[in-house]
Amino acid sequence: MSYLSYFSDKRIVIPGGNGFFGSHIVEKLKKIKCEVLVPKTKEGIDFRKKEDCFSYFAKTKPDIVINCAANQGGIAYHVGKQADLFMDNLLMGSYLMLAAQKAGVEKFVNIVAGCSYPGYIKKDEMNEEDYWNGWLHDSIFSYGFARKASTVYGLALKKQYNFHSIHLIMANMYGPGEHFNPEQSKALAGLIKKVYEAKKNNLPKVEVWGTGKPLRDWLYVKDGAEAILRTTAAYDDVSPLNIATGVGISVSTLAETIQKVVGYTGKLVYNTDKPDGALHKIFGIHKMKKVLRWTPPTSIKKGIKETVSWFSNNYEHAIAY
Repeated sequence: MSYLSYFSDKRIVIPGGNGFFGSHIVEKLKKIKCEVLVPKTKEGIDFRKKEDCFSYFAKTKPDIVINCAANQGGIAYHVGKQADLFMDNLLMGSYLMLAAQKAGVEKFVNIVAGCSYPGYIKKDEMNEEDYWNGWLHDSIFSYGFARKASTVYGLALKKQYNFHSIHLIMANMYGPGEHFNPEQSKALAGLIKKVYEAKKNNLPKVEVWGTGKPLRDWLYVKDGAEAILRTTAAYDDVSPLNIATGVGISVSTLAETIQKVVGYTGKLVYNTDKPDGALHKIFGIHKMKKVLRWTPPTSIKKGIKETVSWFSNNYEHAIAY
């Protein structure tokens, strides 16, 4: 836990700190003596507005900003919202970073979705040098490009003002506290909900979107939170860094693992009329291992068990979030 000493006596602002991922980072920081501030949108703060970003950082004067703020969801969430998602995320990412630079923030940690990678790379794994080698996947292009643009802005602020930001590209995350409502849930959470409810209601089958063939790199959220803090303490380069497991798991294997953990004995039926998304999204972790000398320890089966347990114990809240 020595990496946590980096944060001792620092003031840390976490936009999006009440969300799925951000809340786990906040929880880890509670273990040490530091001041953690989480902006609340219900108090009227809107980080799509330049003046709100500037006034918040001028008031709070943070040493470190870990930006988890985003408007995003699974493939279905993006349909019909492409322009809104592009603009919301472009504005938040740009104004938060600019305001941090103007406020004298020591380090800005930019959390970037893995869908900002090209969507049609035919390689076993996506490494950082592949980041600009193609167009994003059509299913999430507007959100992914807005997040990609934030890495460019970080580089521009570095070159013009020597502003210190790091850009961490995250694999798909899952775990306790995830979005389980159908509007925003991603593949793993959506499958847990379907399989859990099918068992609860004695349904004979569960529909799985697509062919079941796409490979995904699934990162347990508590491992992701630890990785962010380890990287904040150890990494100082503006060039993007993958944070992932480096292990590809097919949608069909994922569904079967969830089925076993939940104890559902019905059939899994694949609806091939529904989109698959990118067919291959596994992240290279050679650079991450070199920087951190660490890899995420939680197996997919253990992570799913903990996620299903949380979902079962918090069902009413989970399906509404």
